[in-house]
Amino acid sequence: MQLNDKKLAKELYKKYSAIHRRKIRAWQMICVLSQFVDDDIVGEVTQCLQIALYRKNLPSVRQYLETFAINIYMEFPSLVMHRLKFI
Repeated sequence: MQLNDKKLAKELYKKYSAIHRRKIRAWQMICVLSQFVDDDIVGEVTQCLQIALYRKNLPSVRQYLETFAINIYMEFPSLVMHRLKFI
């Protein structure tokens, strides 16, 4: 999924709209694929994740975003301390 896809990057959309459904399906798919993130790409993945977390999303989309973040940080706990240093 491209992070800057115009339709998926939209912050203003209605619940149950086509964009809303696409965002939910995209993040569901990303959550399933989180188990395949390895040491080689985790840095790039977390950079994209940080960008996505700062965007406005409806709670039904945000829950998948946060689930993905939890999956990544549970798999790579050293990244948690790295991110906490910047807060």
